[in-house]
Amino acid sequence: MARKNPRRNISRTESKNAAGKVHGGWQVRLQRRGRTTSKYFSDNQFGGQRKALLAAKQYRDSLEQASSKYSVSELARNPSARNRSGIVGVRRHKQVNHRGDYEFHYWFWVAQWTDGHGRRRTRSFAVDAFGEDEAFRLAKEARGQGVRQAKR
Repeated sequence: MARKNPRRNISRTESKNAAGKVHGGWQVRLQRRGRTTSKYFSDNQFGGQRKALLAAKQYRDSLEQASSKYSVSELARNPSARNRSGIVGVRRHKQVNHRGDYEFHYWFWVAQWTDGHGRRRTRSFAVDAFGEDEAFRLAKEARGQGVRQAKR
């Protein structure tokens, strides 16, 4: 399993004033269940860059313990606002091929899911080969089968 990034959800910001002096600090941003929390830790306020970073990490860790992330199964059930198919993990894709002065367009319905080992799996179905409705149905079916096999 991959190690967590020690500076996850923490970014550094610096700016110069008119006299050329640099002011900086660390910004903590964390989003959980649709709610974003943000706090700034100034180097001046905390006695230096390292102390401000330590305070930012402690704050971030306390936020992570107090709030829970969506589980994989919860995410798989909730379509995002950008979803246009109405089915999580199923999208319509346009592929463009350039051959000399000509441009060819191909449409696919694509199913994506994460397998039991955490790897992304993808299957696509050409609209030209199956027709619009059948390609969409096959993509939905492939996604459903992949999610069931993953048992996540």
